[in-house]
Amino acid sequence: MVAFKVLSPGLSTTIQDLGRERCLDLGIPVGGSADVFSHRIANAVLANEPSAATLEMMLIGARLEALEEADIAVAGADMHFQINGADAAMGHAFQLKTGDVMSFGKARRGCFGYLAVRGGFAGAQVLGSRSTYVAGRLGGHFGRALQRGDRLESLAASNLDSWRAGDELLVWPLQHERLRFVRGPQPEYFSEAAYRAFVSEPYTVSPRSNRMAYRLTGPVPEVVPMPRTVDTGSGSTDIIEDGNAVGAIQIAGGVEPICMGRDCPTSGAYAKIGCIITPDVSRMSQMQPGDTFQFEEVSVDEAYDISAQVTAVIKAFGQAPAR
Repeated sequence: MVAFKVLSPGLSTTIQDLGRERCLDLGIPVGGSADVFSHRIANAVLANEPSAATLEMMLIGARLEALEEADIAVAGADMHFQINGADAAMGHAFQLKTGDVMSFGKARRGCFGYLAVRGGFAGAQVLGSRSTYVAGRLGGHFGRALQRGDRLESLAASNLDSWRAGDELLVWPLQHERLRFVRGPQPEYFSEAAYRAFVSEPYTVSPRSNRMAYRLTGPVPEVVPMPRTVDTGSGSTDIIEDGNAVGAIQIAGGVEPICMGRDCPTSGAYAKIGCIITPDVSRMSQMQPGDTFQFEEVSVDEAYDISAQVTAVIKAFGQAPAR
């Protein structure tokens, strides 16, 4: 195991992995890395398992000192990554010496940066995951964001070779002109005109966005009048509460689109016009407040094909020869 000391924690830096499965019935969200694509890429550079925990930094990165030799890699948002004051490239494996200092600044592009260490970061494993769920104080480093003076450790490393990545693969999730979605699970609440407008007009990310949800400003989809009952409430998009999926697009109060993030509530009572496909949830997470984009509708079969293509890219990424 190797260790690091937190010299500066940044805005919000947490230990994250792929999240918790099968805990929704306990009221615990999936959680995990906001940008799973970049998390997996950083791990692939070091030949880690995809589930190995990384450090997730939001908007303003951390500053850490290596207390022992360590192999590390960085992916995701461009946070002006430096080692001992010298610029360092994302997507490359670096071997740190004892006393080396890594620093990350304000994100120049994207929102979440990921630091991987060979073997993955250690942390409290709760319900099968080391991911930090701050609201529930679960997992990671005492269930909270890092603080100055914290000491972090890694787990035992594998013997596989690391390699240098192509930077073009790291840029893909940060290109977010369009987010793809499939209809439902309550498409009956929205007219065909609503769907046409939904994909033809731009939306802007609100400053009120976070890991729980991405609030949007833009056109209001046309809502089909539906019979009201005492169970559904009086709002035009109020429904009997049902389960939330990461990427689901609620239309709150019939007027505000809200895209569910990794820490979203496990249930909600607003009709959902659609759900962002899994690869594009990572792209959504890299948007900063004020960024604009358009939605693009795809079929379920197209969504599966896109996900398969992205999975193939990540697998090839981790299997590439050292160079």
